[in-house]
Amino acid sequence: MTASFSLKASDHPIKSVTVFKSSKAEVVRTFELDLQQGQNKIEIKGLPGSIDTHSVRVSGLGDARLFDVVCAVKPDKTEDYAPESSLEVIRTLQAKRQRLETEKSIREQQSELLVQYAQTLTGEHVNPTDMGQFLENFLAQEHQKLEAITQLQEQIIQLDRQITAETDKRSAKQGVASAFVEIVLVADEESIVNLKLTYIVSNVHWTPTYELHATTENGKPSSAVNFHYRARVTQSTGEDWNNTTLTLSTITSDTFIKRIPKLRTIQLREGPLFPPTKGGFLKFPNTNANLFNNKQAAHFNSVPLPPPNPFTTSSTGGGLFGGQAQPGGAAIFGNAMPQPPQMQHQQLQQHYQQQQPQQFQQQQQQQLQHGAISFGALGQQQQAPAGATSFGQAQAPAPTLFGFQGSSSTVPAVPLPEDDFEEISGPEPIAEPATVISETPIAVSFSVQGESTIPSDGIDHQVSVAVLSFTAKISYITIPRVDPRAFLQCEVKNTSEYRLLPGPVTVIFDDSYVSKTAIHDVNTGDNFECTLGDDPSTKITYVRTHKTAKSTGGAYSEVTNTTTYTTKISVHNKHQFDIADLTVRDVIPTCEDKRAKIVLKKPVELADTKDGEMADLKNDGLKVGWESLVDGKGGEKEGKYEWKWKVGKGAKIHLESEWEVKVPGEVAWVEAYTL
Repeated sequence: MTASFSLKASDHPIKSVTVFKSSKAEVVRTFELDLQQGQNKIEIKGLPGSIDTHSVRVSGLGDARLFDVVCAVKPDKTEDYAPESSLEVIRTLQAKRQRLETEKSIREQQSELLVQYAQTLTGEHVNPTDMGQFLENFLAQEHQKLEAITQLQEQIIQLDRQITAETDKRSAKQGVASAFVEIVLVADEESIVNLKLTYIVSNVHWTPTYELHATTENGKPSSAVNFHYRARVTQSTGEDWNNTTLTLSTITSDTFIKRIPKLRTIQLREGPLFPPTKGGFLKFPNTNANLFNNKQAAHFNSVPLPPPNPFTTSSTGGGLFGGQAQPGGAAIFGNAMPQPPQMQHQQLQQHYQQQQPQQFQQQQQQQLQHGAISFGALGQQQQAPAGATSFGQAQAPAPTLFGFQGSSSTVPAVPLPEDDFEEISGPEPIAEPATVISETPIAVSFSVQGESTIPSDGIDHQVSVAVLSFTAKISYITIPRVDPRAFLQCEVKNTSEYRLLPGPVTVIFDDSYVSKTAIHDVNTGDNFECTLGDDPSTKITYVRTHKTAKSTGGAYSEVTNTTTYTTKISVHNKHQFDIADLTVRDVIPTCEDKRAKIVLKKPVELADTKDGEMADLKNDGLKVGWESLVDGKGGEKEGKYEWKWKVGKGAKIHLESEWEVKVPGEVAWVEAYTL
């Protein structure tokens, strides 16, 4: 005897959901079943249509045995007829509305009939006493009908609102629950089991987001900050996740078959002598390093030759670049080459020259500059008499990357057919060495506190991961040349056990929105920075002046202009506390034109410092230095420097820099910003 169970997925709880970074999630549902002895057939309907039908797993069977599992996606129209379905609710509401509309119409017709009857009455048929009674009854009935019609109209309006709300609710839900699972279990005896159904769904996404909360103590920014770690979760799977345990993972879970990668053999062979053409590569390899001997020669003989050019060939034969050759043909460096394939080599090369003259000449110049081609290809190639080099002297065989090139090295060879090799894309020969870095992706999982509810509506739902308490270093930074304001910079060290993923950060200062920034990957122990906005109680002024002196010049001297620039920066601390860490950044112009000369006059100590180092000016802790390089940018080569000092409460400090620019007088010179 077979016991059958028909279950609706939404009637049973979701135990847990794990959202991956690959737009997929693992869902675990539980079903309490009272199994009968023998075979038990369980049908679970209303599963999400985005389910991976091959990912379904069944566990928690106790002593029962799993006999069969079937999962498929198939729309079930009977679900739309269920009393709780949106379509059925809307249909029921519309039926009620139609009944009220009909009743309202009857009430209105009743009133019209009474009015028509009253119009038929005359004094011949009704005496004045009866007419008065009729009018009183008519007025009372009209009041009753009007009250009834008003109530019916109000009920219709309420039904219209319910229909609109239910329609919006149906429209807001994304995805369809059109999948089902059929499970067959065999039990030796009656038992109660908590069947656990696990499956993978798609159309899920999550991204990290953060909030940095900072406060002040007696007007001074506090070093204690709270970092709210949150996540935005979006899903449109077709099922709602109600009151479930949510886990966010950085693992990329996919359904593709994974295997240990197979290491393939790599063989080194000659690269192209000339640039690639539309039809592929035309190569003239060196047969001295022929790994396949006769096979290459046979392949070369199968290459069709272009017709001979009467203007470039003769009966005696010529050198590779048109030099006079000895009878029987000559090699590149003047050696007699009786081998017939050399003539084929020349004809192919001349044919290629005629097709690509500009590329061929550029290739020749590069070969002449380097003295040889990579992997032992042809070396110095200039027009020379037979038996001599380009400088008129005989040379020994030219060395190659793997040895010396013998006299037979000019016999051409052609690579094997395409099915014998697989072309490996990479840099051109003699390219700059490149570093290739690959690392194992880090897998991190975050458990969301408490139970979460994420409906299938395609809207971002923000959940809390953790609230972290950090100690921050607060500093004041200003770039008065661009903006004469002091900005509060917050440097935070991640002392928590959480890895902070890249994401936006909303900065909240004293419960007020300040700005929005972003962080990159921050591991435990790493630092990150956030701006807390500007400080209105720190006043900054920036004054820049210049003075130009022109040289009169003479008959044998150049007219020059010498301009002295001076910048004066003042910082006034109006707080009732000291500013212990102030950084003032500025820039001195640079020029790549050697005709212009820039000389730093003040501060003189800056000229002797290196990038990232600070020079002590022996003035109550005042320091100056070039900015540290970031990705190879900044620092002395871009003229960017910074002052570091402290400012007492109510105090005012002054910083001064000066440089001299000397340029030719006949040219107009201007300062321009670079990206």
